[in-house]
Amino acid sequence: MARAIFADLEMKTIGQRVLMLLSGMLRKSRRTRRLKTIILERFCYHPEGTLGVLKLDGETFYSIERPWLDNKPNVSCVPEGTYQVGWRKSPKFGETWHIKNVPNRSYILIHAANYPTDVHGCIGLGTMLMKNCIAVGRSKNAVGKFEALTKGTQWQLEIRNAPLAAL
Repeated sequence: MARAIFADLEMKTIGQRVLMLLSGMLRKSRRTRRLKTIILERFCYHPEGTLGVLKLDGETFYSIERPWLDNKPNVSCVPEGTYQVGWRKSPKFGETWHIKNVPNRSYILIHAANYPTDVHGCIGLGTMLMKNCIAVGRSKNAVGKFEALTKGTQWQLEIRNAPLAAL
């Protein structure tokens, strides 16, 4: 009888260990699922620059980048794809978002910019499109709002071609 009790206790302990292991895996899985994907939909590839739209928590942001020039560093927009994003201290822009693991590129930031010439391979944000030119407006306001909405969250950026996104 004592042997049966110990065997039963051992089984419960093993069962509890399995449950704890599964529970830990579930928690880890939930954390992974919480990684938010923010989508940047590009609607204009122009020889002067690239425009896109990004919607987050009811806010609309427009992006400005350099034109597509075969992913050349400092002069091309970021290639379409999905990228991890984290914070980075920039000497020029302070604490800002850094787009990681872009093939053959480094130090790609999201920062205030109105015109394609204001970014050197980075992404600028605005809250409006400017008329009659490839540019965004109210950039500092947009970056402040965007940072407030994303601060403290882990997210990734998906960049895709969406010609009708701005309609």
